[in-house]
Amino acid sequence: MNDNRMMATANILRPILGDYVNVMDYKALLDGIEDTMGSKAAAVIITAAGRAYGKKIATTLGASIETKDLPTILKRLNTSLGQEGTRLCIIDEISQQENFIRVKVVEPVEMSGETSDSIRMCPFTLGVLNGFIDQIMQKRHQARQIAVADQLGLQTEFEFTPI
Repeated sequence: MNDNRMMATANILRPILGDYVNVMDYKALLDGIEDTMGSKAAAVIITAAGRAYGKKIATTLGASIETKDLPTILKRLNTSLGQEGTRLCIIDEISQQENFIRVKVVEPVEMSGETSDSIRMCPFTLGVLNGFIDQIMQKRHQARQIAVADQLGLQTEFEFTPI
């Protein structure tokens, strides 16, 4: 995949319709995969796809172990994934603890249209962040989404613990 396709922000891939698809189309895809495979198996596959994409984004942005300042690097990632980029989510906050990295996001695509009692997880967003962090830190991290019941509206948090 060439660099322009990964983070397209203009009508590069589809000159007439544009490079973005309605969020509800994505949600229908997600629901279809979950209905076909079951939610756990679907989450594994969707997370793996996101992880591979996150690694490619890190490489494209030139983020590496030499640029480990996570807040700075994640601001660059936010440009790629947020309002100025693909609009997957907005990275709201990042904190690096001794034992883990916590990332808070707003409006992850998976939460679109969900009600306050939703139990929707965000496997693609989780995977993208996981792959990006793994690539930069040059080590694998166990990724988990904070309990959905603790989410506020269209916000969620993820933790990444080195393995």
